[in-house]
Amino acid sequence: MNTSIGSKSQMIAESLGSRILSGEISGRLPAEQELAKQFCVSPVTAAKALNILRDRGVVKRVARWGTFTVPQEKVVLKIRFSDGDMIPLFTEYVGRKFPQVEIEPVSQIEKVDAAICSSTLSFFPGEYFLSWPRERVARLRADNRLFPQVFEFFAVGGVVWGIPFVFSPVALLYNKELMRRVDPDFAPYALTYEKMLDLQKKLPAGVRFGSGRGESLMLSFIYDLSAGGQKGLDVYRKAVEMLSAFDFYGTYEDFSAGRTLFTTGFRSKLHRLGSRFDVCPMPEVNGFRLCHTASQTFWVRNTTEHADLLFDIGESLFDDAFQQSLAAARINIPAAVSAAAPAMDSRVFRDDIFFNEIRNMDFSHRHMFDSVSSCFSGSLKKLVCCHITPEEFLSEIEESFRFEEKRRHALQMFFSSQDA
Repeated sequence: MNTSIGSKSQMIAESLGSRILSGEISGRLPAEQELAKQFCVSPVTAAKALNILRDRGVVKRVARWGTFTVPQEKVVLKIRFSDGDMIPLFTEYVGRKFPQVEIEPVSQIEKVDAAICSSTLSFFPGEYFLSWPRERVARLRADNRLFPQVFEFFAVGGVVWGIPFVFSPVALLYNKELMRRVDPDFAPYALTYEKMLDLQKKLPAGVRFGSGRGESLMLSFIYDLSAGGQKGLDVYRKAVEMLSAFDFYGTYEDFSAGRTLFTTGFRSKLHRLGSRFDVCPMPEVNGFRLCHTASQTFWVRNTTEHADLLFDIGESLFDDAFQQSLAAARINIPAAVSAAAPAMDSRVFRDDIFFNEIRNMDFSHRHMFDSVSSCFSGSLKKLVCCHITPEEFLSEIEESFRFEEKRRHALQMFFSSQDA
């Protein structure tokens, strides 16, 4: 019963607090009995909500006079952005929603109040960031408007560290003009690993199969092999073997100039490439084709003095107003299902594949231990940049597996000792 009351009072406090901070409510607040009627709760629960706001410094309570809003001073929040395109959208929205807040972009993570980071891999961010309060997570989950695969992206051990508010599935981009010469009957959804090998054999002279090192293709292989029942280091060995079968050594300039058939990347890249290019899902491997994604996620720094305000801002990023502004700006895909469709543009390329693949999206944390995931991200970057060989890449992954086994054994011993 106490949990229920606490949850309801917290929800009322969040609702009133955001309206006070936005300037919608000012002066004297309704009495406890009136608030109780508005929110269909008991006066005790309404009083607890007001006390929560009092403890946050948002209101002051005066005996026999009532509860009054406290004038809010201008708050400067230092935010780190990994994508500069997000800065004007975010600052304009926050300025309207939270008039007392001023956003200052900062590059150093040690000095920020929050961060908006891009990531293609889940990770454990407890060293720098706060976990999302459970009541906020429950409220967003109960709202049932967000793509569930995206919502759970940074859930580790039942704790949510960040929730992506915009994302982009990774896909294969291909040159339509070249593809008509290589395979006039090319069907994107029929693409398999074996079909890709066949396409490579049909390339005209002077044309490479792909640009870059195919790191996204390798991620897809790893996920598909994992879903197919392969476990452990064998998955990585097999993925390296499969990737080495392709000539994926052209440059991005080669792809944009029509000298390579494929590249891997996000749908946003196609808007810069133009109508000669299109998108298809990752190839099917052993009956599986799982899509992975990159995200823009809001994180609250664990050293900030404005945690509650920042969580208010973070939660508001899933409101229809901001999600629709993301859709209008075509910055990847909004996390709210209702706003995703307006972000698509099938007149330019096959945007329908993203709706079809979104339900199949899978992420690294389902197949990788935390430490292996972290090692894999760094090792893959070195492999892609040709700083290490495939053999050295596998050696680093193998070492991370050994470390993970030791870590898990130590945790088991610790929990066993606690139980004893």
